[in-house]
Amino acid sequence: MKKNLLSLSILTCLSMNAQTLLSENFEGTTFPPTGWARTNTNVARQWDLTTVNFTGTTAQDLETRDHFTITGNNSATINWVGTANTANLTSPSFSLVGAGNPVLKFNVVVGWSYMIDIDAGDLIAQISTNGGTSWTTLWDEDTESGFTDDGDGDEDSDTYNTVAVQKSLSAYIGQADVRIRFQYTGADADAVAIDDVQVLASNLSTTEVSKFKLGIYPNPTKGEVNIKTDKKIKSTTVLDLSGKVVATGSSEKVNLSGFTKGTYLITVEFADGSTKTEKILKD
Repeated sequence: MKKNLLSLSILTCLSMNAQTLLSENFEGTTFPPTGWARTNTNVARQWDLTTVNFTGTTAQDLETRDHFTITGNNSATINWVGTANTANLTSPSFSLVGAGNPVLKFNVVVGWSYMIDIDAGDLIAQISTNGGTSWTTLWDEDTESGFTDDGDGDEDSDTYNTVAVQKSLSAYIGQADVRIRFQYTGADADAVAIDDVQVLASNLSTTEVSKFKLGIYPNPTKGEVNIKTDKKIKSTTVLDLSGKVVATGSSEKVNLSGFTKGTYLITVEFADGSTKTEKILKD
């Protein structure tokens, strides 16, 4: 196979500026918040504020409301219902053009027994880059290890612990129309809540720049990839196109020999704090 050296002359920052691309804490008086949208198949149970979905006044009602208020006075919630329901809560569009190391962060609570153990429902976080025509799952509560059971065997007295989720969006750098969707599906499942939704990224500084060359070869590759640069490498991260981290390292060589065929992203972080992400094709 012919070796192709990708020699790139690029402007890269010496300092990185934090950038908030999306932020919502659901503390407003209207729902959905500006730019957000909701759809559902069961009109009796749709995404809404905690104080709207949980209105009971008994001690047990107030305790349940507290379970599904993650921070502040409100979270975005779906209440329990004994019949089938599919409900979507979709963010406004934002851009990942020029973003560095973007991540999705949010806090989430679900009822362990009915959502995970009995698995009567599902909550997932998805991403779209084409106006919502198609969606890719970033996170699924079924595979989230952070949720815990109180161990008493009673599904009606769960401990509703909050899990802080963080998912890389590096696979979507360069996309100009990005949306996040939280989708709840269930039939006689439990309530759920999300809060503090953020998409954060670093942005290239326009005041301190330097030119450097970065080579990643061979590309395509059947196994080992070499990274050639005139800067000191701090770390390397390999991601699949769903944003899942599949390998990490800190040297100028990355071994993809055990990976399935397809396209991957290699993010190189340098000692000066700058980063660069390149696509690599595994044959």
